[in-house]
Amino acid sequence: MSSSSSAVFLRHGMSGKLVSAELYDAILQRHLDDHADCWKPLIVAEGEQHGHWDWEAKWSFFSAQLRFQSFAIECDGRTQGLMIVNTIKRCRIPTQANQHLVYVEYLEAAPWNRRDVPDFVRYKGVGTVMVAAAIQRSRDEGNRGRIGLHSLPQADLFYREKCGMTDLGPDTAYDPHPLRYFEMTEEQAAKFLPQ
Repeated sequence: MSSSSSAVFLRHGMSGKLVSAELYDAILQRHLDDHADCWKPLIVAEGEQHGHWDWEAKWSFFSAQLRFQSFAIECDGRTQGLMIVNTIKRCRIPTQANQHLVYVEYLEAAPWNRRDVPDFVRYKGVGTVMVAAAIQRSRDEGNRGRIGLHSLPQADLFYREKCGMTDLGPDTAYDPHPLRYFEMTEEQAAKFLPQ
């Protein structure tokens, strides 16, 4: 699979300085290998909520369908984040109901980058860069930055407070667990990622 990349910045966890990273517009085999070899042992050891996520299987399923796009962030020779978005979902907020948005199917930062994991956070900003990428993809699709997603409980605060998304509450139709559904309007997207 071919991909292109663009320069982005993360913040080093210890020094607080900005460091160069690359945002890829497709997940490549080396990103899946990093997840299996480097992330998975830590995720399983920590007993995290998404420990059952199998990125190899997800990538295999989603990469065969044009409505999905994947992203990966690399920094310091390692994969720092992965995301898959769906480009044909519809909005739920009444003021924009049934308009198209980009739906974030899966977003995961490497375990050493998550603030809820104690000790050293290697790089900050992975989730922020991924949300910005989803907003930009939404704009590229003509959806004015509108995005939506179901959040794992550990990430609810990030989407509500950091991203400024509207919390529509637990979605009881979401199978198998009623995760909270968050949606971002055009105005919220403009505030998060000015054009």
